[in-house]
Order: sequence, then C-alpha cells, then structure tokens
Amino acid sequence: MLKLAVSAAMGVLILTGCSKKAETPDVEPTPATGISGEAQPASEPVAEPGSLADVPHKAEVSNEAFVGSVTVGDSLFEVAPALAAELMKDGKGRMEAMQSDAETYKEADPEYFNAYSLSIEWTLAAKAGDLISIEGFTSAYTGGAHGNYGTDARIYDLATGKEVFLRDLLSDPDAAMQDALPVVLSEIARLRSEKSGGSGSEETFRGEAADAVSADSLIGGEIGLVASTEPAAFGGFVVHFAPYEIASYAEGAYKVVVPQTVFHTFLKPQYEGLFAGEPVIEE
Repeated sequence: MLKLAVSAAMGVLILTGCSKKAETPDVEPTPATGISGEAQPASEPVAEPGSLADVPHKAEVSNEAFVGSVTVGDSLFEVAPALAAELMKDGKGRMEAMQSDAETYKEADPEYFNAYSLSIEWTLAAKAGDLISIEGFTSAYTGGAHGNYGTDARIYDLATGKEVFLRDLLSDPDAAMQDALPVVLSEIARLRSEKSGGSGSEETFRGEAADAVSADSLIGGEIGLVASTEPAAFGGFVVHFAPYEIASYAEGAYKVVVPQTVFHTFLKPQYEGLFAGEPVIEE
C-alpha cells in the first residue's frame, strides 16, 4: 500500500514536470535589440557584478536514494542569462523535492525501494531578432516498471522577458493551423512509418493521427521554433508529441516540423522578417 501511495504521489510530480508546462518563470527582461533593430530599454535593474555569471550551468546529486541532474546549455546562458538562471533554480527545486520523497520512501519501506532518478536539460533551439525558442527534456524514474520522460518547448521575447506563444505571432491562428494540419498529419505518418521500418502503412498512420490531432489541439500543443537555412531567421515551427500522445509508449516521443512557408502569410507584420528559408531539422 505504501508503494502504491508513493508511486501515485510521484506520478503527479512527474506529470506536472513533463506533461504540463511548468508555470512560466517570472523573468525580468534582458537588454536586447528590438525587431525593428532599435535598442529597447531594459526594465531590469542592473544585476550585481558576477551574480548571474556565478550561476552554475549544471547541478548534480547522487546518493543511495536518488540520482539527479539539471543542465542548462551555455548558449542559453549567453543569450538569456536571467531566464537560464530561473530554469536552473526551478530544476534544482524539483530535484530537491524528488530526493526528499525518495529518502522518505527508502526509510519507510527499504525492502521494495528502488533508487529514484531525475534528469532535466534545457537548450537554446533557435534565435531570430528578439525571439528565442528553447527545448526541455525531462526523464524520471520512481521505482516502477519503467521511467517516464517528456519534452517541452517554449518561446520567449527577450525585449519583454515574457513567454509568448505561436498564436501570438499569427494574425489568424485558426486559419494558419488549418493549413498546417495536413502537413503535420502527413509528417506524423511518414515518421511513424520510418520508425516501424516500413512495416506500417502511412495511410493507416495518417488516419490514426487525424483521430488524435486537430487544428485546435495543434495550436494549444507544445510548440517551439526551429532554426533556418537562412541566417538569423526561423525556418518553421516544431510540435512536440509526448509518448502515448499519438502512438504507443514504445514508439517514444515525436517532433514534427512545419516549414515557415506553410504559415508565412499568416504572420503578423512585425514578425514576417524573422521567418525565412527552410527549417533545419535535427534528428
């Protein structure tokens, strides 16, 4: 009974960290250049010398009850140091919470206890103008049959220090998603067929994707931006699908890229110049 209770409690923690976006860090803006190219005033008070520079880019914990790590990429610290520091702080807080639960469980029921683990990683995916896109990966194990993992994608405006969403960049998000949906469904089918070694029908995979993904769910999903073949531009957007969301757990997560040419006509005027070229797709 204790094992079930603790596993259930940890399930809530993992789902909070992986399947849902964590509450956006209250990040003050960093000095940046506006989309128009004009310097934007920074409302952030000048940090004390060395305060952000001293923030470690990686933290690790390892003992008999828990093994954990949180890493924030160097390039993210270079571009958005305040945001990177907040992500480190949030990751360390999650590690401390899981370590505490693991140690409590180990003490209460050592016979059935298996060491917990948590790994969190954030990287800079793309940047153009004042917009950056970041990607997160979290994997966790709490003694069950297998671990859980999930991905996260976020877009930030450095001029304001706030998180923005793809819908904020579009003049007509609904129409844009209607045009993007067939591309997403076809790409899901192609990727699933490729992962199956050609043993599955793309037509069948596309039909299954159509049952799971709609234009409405697409705009509300885990969406980030991807780099372009053109310098200082975005080549499109990427949708992250967690395990179980569009396929079995064994197939894992999927990342589906939509080229900017599919939705460029729907971009608000101030963002049109930030999207060009073809998407750079990382495997």
